[in-house]
Amino acid sequence: MLALKRVILFLSIAFFASTVSAQCFSFAKNIGKSKLGDFVHDGNYNATILSEGEKAELFKTFFEGQKYRISISKIEQLPPIHFKLVNNDGVVLFDNKDHDYSLSWDFEVKSTQMLIVEMEVLERQTEDIISGCVAVLFGVEVEKDKKK
Repeated sequence: MLALKRVILFLSIAFFASTVSAQCFSFAKNIGKSKLGDFVHDGNYNATILSEGEKAELFKTFFEGQKYRISISKIEQLPPIHFKLVNNDGVVLFDNKDHDYSLSWDFEVKSTQMLIVEMEVLERQTEDIISGCVAVLFGVEVEKDKKK
């Protein structure tokens, strides 16, 4: 009987986690992708549930000669997202704190390299902690003469 309860509990937790994950993926696809504008989405949907004060990192390779747009989307109820783009040596290439916590940035790299997107959901000074979906999408600019 105890084993059956454990199986039911495990299945309930697994179902809840997959439902939340699916909702966050859907959020990234339906809300985040449109924020890339004319940039072509790279096909990856990076999304997770974060709470106030939580941090996340995302590693991505960027290629020389390409212009990129990074776009972060969040549910409206979450406080601002502080994000930085950092190289492997810890040099900060972009900090949105210096740009009124903008959730997008267009950039080009001088050489192919892996960069780290560091994100933190800022904390409000209230007792209620809010959690919600945060999505990070990347787009690549298509050269104007190649568009048809």
